Amino acid sequence: MAAAAGKPLSPDSPTPQPGVDRRATCFYDPVVRFLIHGTLAPAVADAVRRHGHIAADAQMAELPEGLAPDELLTELHRRQLDVITNDSALVAAALEGRAKFQRCIGYLRLSGGDVEQTQAIDRLFGRYGRLSPRRLYTVTGTRVKVRQLPGA
Repeated sequence: MAAAAGKPLSPDSPTPQPGVDRRATCFYDPVVRFLIHGTLAPAVADAVRRHGHIAADAQMAELPEGLAPDELLTELHRRQLDVITNDSALVAAALEGRAKFQRCIGYLRLSGGDVEQTQAIDRLFGRYGRLSPRRLYTVTGTRVKVRQLPGA
């Protein structure tokens, strides 16, 4: 790492040292773990990985089968997983605030198969390089809309 005035940077430094690029002191890991939920094509997980994130389905995440949307959101919050879905019931549960969920949701609201869904993921990460917690990102055929989730 770079040093300013002979002082090495450390993760314990609360503020950047003079003359040091602020980004050099950031120890944030931008990789996000996403659960791919709903009836999405396998290409969605590949697109998420291509953007540098981790994508898992319910089996890989070792989630119990048959969870209600509220229970699933609570479990995702507990495991610190964000979600990409096309399930309107899961999104409705998050918008109603029935479960504790302070992660982000990517909601693919479009028809089509592999190509359209992959393009939607590219559009999402092209528009928002880093997704914020407590946000619903709705991706349609032409745009990406952001909405704040309850409790934010």
